[in-house]
Amino acid sequence: VFNDSSLTLISAKQERRQFANKGVDFSPSNFAKVAVGVGVAVAAIGAAGLRMAQSAGAAATEIDNLSRVAGVGAEQFQMYAAGAAKVGIEQEKLADIFKDVNDKFGDFMANGAGPLADFFDNIAPKVGVTAEQFAKLSGPEALQLYVTSLERAGLSQQQMTFYMEALASDATALLPLLERNGAAMRMYGDAAAAAGRIMSDEMVQ
Repeated sequence: VFNDSSLTLISAKQERRQFANKGVDFSPSNFAKVAVGVGVAVAAIGAAGLRMAQSAGAAATEIDNLSRVAGVGAEQFQMYAAGAAKVGIEQEKLADIFKDVNDKFGDFMANGAGPLADFFDNIAPKVGVTAEQFAKLSGPEALQLYVTSLERAGLSQQQMTFYMEALASDATALLPLLERNGAAMRMYGDAAAAAGRIMSDEMVQ
């Protein structure tokens, strides 16, 4: 009489014999070598996973810090950074530009003077924008309205450069992205999001 255990044992022996016929070595010494190899592979996968996690954590920390400097959410900052990279502006520089925008507008709101005085005296009245409108905006939003206002005023390229550099160093490089109400900036940001290259605010945290 064969029970389940007996049948299982017979089946295992038959399978072992079939593998042996194909040159598979089931000796204890070889099995030990295989086990060690598997252990090394698992350890390597674990180490690679740890490095990936550490790398992702470092990236998230950097994005969180830069978005705070820029005064915008982490997810939104990454979308702006995806566009800025297309014109040679790294994310650290982009954060500095947004910070300068916030500082310059804050200075004007507080004192009615500074580098933006010329803009509010000569450009803003022509296109119908006010300091109060800018006061409600984030750095990136204020920068976009600033560029749109310069465009509507019909300035030359030299004049555009003057006003952009008065706002923030190297801000002129962002003009191709911010023209036509920021069409190119949105396009590159949306493309990055669609490709899965944008970490959500929750993931960054």
